[in-house]
Amino acid sequence: MLLMAAFTAIVLSVGLVWWSVHSTRQSVVGQALPLQTQALEQMGRTLAFRVEQQQKPLQALASAVAAHMGEPRAVLQSMLLQQTSMAGLFERLQLADAQGQLLVNLQGGQAQALEALAEPERAALRRGLEDGKPLTKVWMHSDGTDVVLDMLHVLPLRSAQGKLVGVLGGSLQMPAQAFLPAGASTDLDEKASLLLLGPDGKVLAQNERGHWQLAGSSDLAWVRDVVDADWIKSVQLGARGEQRCQQLWSAVPLPWTQWILLKVSNVQAWAPGPTRREQWTILAIAVAAALALALVLALIAYPLTELYRRSQRALQNQLADEVDSNVRGALWWRRLSEHDWGEAQALRSALQVLGQSREAQHERQLEMQLQLQTLMDYAPVGLVVTQAGRIQRVGMQAARILGYTPPELQGMPIQRLCSSSHVYEQLVQRIQRDLDIYGQFDSETSLQRKDGSTVWVRIHGQSMQRMRRSWEVPKREGQENFLVWEVEDVTTQRLVREQSGWKAMHDPLTKLPNRAAFAMRLQEWLRECAEATVEAGEDAGEQGEEATHGVILYLDLDHFSQINQQGGRQAGDEVLGHIARLIEASVRPHGWVARVGGDEFAVLLPGATQQQGMRTAQLLCMAVQDWEGAWEGRRYLMGVSIGLLMIDARRYTVAAALKAADMACYAAKRKGRNRVEVLAQAA
Repeated sequence: MLLMAAFTAIVLSVGLVWWSVHSTRQSVVGQALPLQTQALEQMGRTLAFRVEQQQKPLQALASAVAAHMGEPRAVLQSMLLQQTSMAGLFERLQLADAQGQLLVNLQGGQAQALEALAEPERAALRRGLEDGKPLTKVWMHSDGTDVVLDMLHVLPLRSAQGKLVGVLGGSLQMPAQAFLPAGASTDLDEKASLLLLGPDGKVLAQNERGHWQLAGSSDLAWVRDVVDADWIKSVQLGARGEQRCQQLWSAVPLPWTQWILLKVSNVQAWAPGPTRREQWTILAIAVAAALALALVLALIAYPLTELYRRSQRALQNQLADEVDSNVRGALWWRRLSEHDWGEAQALRSALQVLGQSREAQHERQLEMQLQLQTLMDYAPVGLVVTQAGRIQRVGMQAARILGYTPPELQGMPIQRLCSSSHVYEQLVQRIQRDLDIYGQFDSETSLQRKDGSTVWVRIHGQSMQRMRRSWEVPKREGQENFLVWEVEDVTTQRLVREQSGWKAMHDPLTKLPNRAAFAMRLQEWLRECAEATVEAGEDAGEQGEEATHGVILYLDLDHFSQINQQGGRQAGDEVLGHIARLIEASVRPHGWVARVGGDEFAVLLPGATQQQGMRTAQLLCMAVQDWEGAWEGRRYLMGVSIGLLMIDARRYTVAAALKAADMACYAAKRKGRNRVEVLAQAA
């Protein structure tokens, strides 16, 4: 324990120092990167200003030449060769008409043959004529001692009416050292690399100690390995600063050439770490602190060490199994030395109390298990709890459906209740699939009773993990495989479904009554209310008045079309089936549910008040909203818009009631969806 404590102290000390250095470095880097990027942006603005200053004489010359573009070529050439012309500011000057025909080619103030113009300059003139906007092209080469820039500025010529009449190009040649930023101005800059990248990310030139040189082929391979098309595209949109491993990268675009100015500095230069001597000093301090901690722990742990030795002797003397009837704890704790102090005395007292409470906890656990079994036995549906494919607990209703007693089903594998291994595998696959997609399972399957007969049951449930998440119960190890089942005998219902009369009045997908059946049921209720009113007479009182009233809920699922778009028709049908069973379970036994459209349902609540109907509608909204599903890794949520109609059986017909409820549902959708809208009874 002492060695572990000393080792922990050393590790914590070194880790604390490392964390301090690392956090300090991150803080410095967080401030240094914006400063470096801002400085580089200032360089870019300076270069842009220099380009604008070079273009101004050419712009003035272009304004003068544009007014004489209709003159002969000789006149234009003589005008540009005048001593007072600004053409003398440029080493080369070219003039072309609107059709791209070269008219003038001057170099060093002398006329040159038109054919002598190089193809790159011709291409730049054509590009400026096609785009109809200013253009700057730069070529870089070395004259043996320095890097030289050949800059060609191209300006379109327009008449007074704004028509494009030609293009004028002026070339300048200057050393890169005079035009591009010097680079090294501080000690940090001397340790940084200033690079000039082309539009394709290729390194064109680099600044070494304030002197620009053309880039080599091998020494800058690390830049080509990092720069890609996406990075270049992001920089062209604006300045960018980022940290790559131990380097700070700042890049700004030069729009006039589509070049990129890149500055790369080392994090170590901004925030140097501790020296080797400082590292040894830190390690020595950590070792000294660890030894001091070990000494303190040795003094503190002495009583616990003595307690451990005495407990070992008690185990060897077989005293640990002797129990005092008056004290629920091991007797050997009482035979330990009475001179224990500090943690040892507290530990002995705590163990004695723990021994006293152990039996009481066992009794409470048995009582809780009895209460749980009682709740499961008297539940209105059959309840089963399984873990890893075995029955852990079963209610009386479920045991009766399967023809067993609860003790017989305790610990039985679910596979024994299936007629074959194939049926069991299909059941497991359905349950697992529904749990993955919807978080719960709901289907019908055939099981084998104790006497060998087959019973069709509807199983509905979810995992204990989902229930724990819903109720915010702390996680316990080993509960991931627990499933809670609701089992209902549907053998008779399946026989009824095979009859043609049932099929005509029910929806084949959800197994709910269809629109015709709902209309028939509503008509029957209206007739019963009318007959009851006639028999009771006009003096039936308030009780008779309530008997002729009820509530119709018209439900329309929200965002259901998105499920069909994401998962297709199959996913939509499965969701409809789950939602239908959810609605049916929420309104039973007081209501009557039917599917009246694609994603529309209707609920009849006979004799319900408006307050009761509103409470039921709100419960349906919450139940549908809490339901969630997934398809191919994408989760989707549902909502429902509900129209509530308080119906008076003496004033409404079937058609009028359905139309009014539908209008209320439409109003709920129009006011924001996933809500309940009440339509008042017609006067």
